Amino acid sequence: MKNSFTKALILLNILALSQSVVFAQIDKIKFDKQTFNLSNPDSKTKNYDYLLKDENAGNWHAKITLTNFPDLTNPTDASAQYAHEIQEKTKGASVLLYPDAAIVGFLTFPENKEYYEYNTAVYQKSKTKGLDRFSYAKRFYASELGGTDAARKKAIEFAEKNNKKYMEMISKEAPKYKVD
Repeated sequence: MKNSFTKALILLNILALSQSVVFAQIDKIKFDKQTFNLSNPDSKTKNYDYLLKDENAGNWHAKITLTNFPDLTNPTDASAQYAHEIQEKTKGASVLLYPDAAIVGFLTFPENKEYYEYNTAVYQKSKTKGLDRFSYAKRFYASELGGTDAARKKAIEFAEKNNKKYMEMISKEAPKYKVD
């Protein structure tokens, strides 16, 4: 009897401890024929960035971000709120919202316009709590393209040509990658 009680106690402790363990995110994501590597595995905020080889958080050209929002429950509302936040944060940002699909596509830029950035993001139910957002971003640097006008033009052309493609891709790929 004592042996059974000890085993049960050990099992209960293991179960209790496993509930508090944070699971590691996957190390790599294959997307659009490219491999993105996890750059911040110890994220305390459940916001994971995936970058291309030899790129870093301060200087990247393409990025995937997986984020968990434990307090959100409705993907449609979350995507609409995100679209509103983008417009509030960056005056002049172009935002397309597809609420039925919980997808947002947008072009944004910092105040100094050192780059223009294309983004598309989809919200989905988390496998644990709340919602996950899967987003893809691509930057166009003014210093590499001959100035801010050229970077802006290149970003707009990219968005016009590829927005539908990337929205379809993230909708298809996002369910494979959930934030743990």
